Amino acid sequence: MLDFVPNHMAPDHPWVEQHPDYFVHGTEAELARSPQNYCRLKTPHGSLVLAYGRDPYFPGWPDTLQLNYGNAATQQAMIGELVKIAGQCDGVRCDMAMLILPDVFERTWGIRPEPFWPAAIAAVRRQHPEFLCMAEVYWDLEWTMLQQGFDYAYDKRLYDRLREGHARPVREHLYAGLDYQSKLARFLENHDEPRAAATFVPGMHEAAAAITYLSPGLRFFHHGQFEGRKKRISPHLVRAPLEPVDTTL
Repeated sequence: MLDFVPNHMAPDHPWVEQHPDYFVHGTEAELARSPQNYCRLKTPHGSLVLAYGRDPYFPGWPDTLQLNYGNAATQQAMIGELVKIAGQCDGVRCDMAMLILPDVFERTWGIRPEPFWPAAIAAVRRQHPEFLCMAEVYWDLEWTMLQQGFDYAYDKRLYDRLREGHARPVREHLYAGLDYQSKLARFLENHDEPRAAATFVPGMHEAAAAITYLSPGLRFFHHGQFEGRKKRISPHLVRAPLEPVDTTL
């Protein structure tokens, strides 16, 4: 599985110069009012104010630019990228997949796009019928993403309930139908969360692992999790400190 990032691009991506209309533009007033969400770039087309990619609940990610899904040409270009990637792997984990849902995108940017995922997934499956799509998704939108055509969706709710250490919400979470639960990706850590070995105390860690990884669904393990690593690192670093292996864990 490779990582597919649908919501945003790097500021030095060729599309910035070749297709500036693929991105969300801002005004001088928006740049002045929200410098954490907009930037100015010099291009062959002149100086542009473009939006950073972002989650509506946090400031923009300053190493990214926001793609405009209200532009049909942007959607077709991204479908082309996804089809190309599908020829190189067995599946994709789609970063922050819910950000380009029409309701979410409109709430964030005031632009109402056509649905992207059903058309994109159908285009891939026409060429690669067995291709798998997993959605990184939050805000209780797991079922919504599965209805869009995804094979799996992150189960952040189970992780949060285990981390809080309350038995009843965990038990009630597992009352859901097996047709739904079998489509959830269960995890105890990932690159966005703190290390499980540093989060769960001994005893609770093993219990949480038994619940997570013996439940129906896809088992999602993070690099270094088997060794009991405790230092969370930024994916940008591509390196980590040496840590002793927790053989008991």
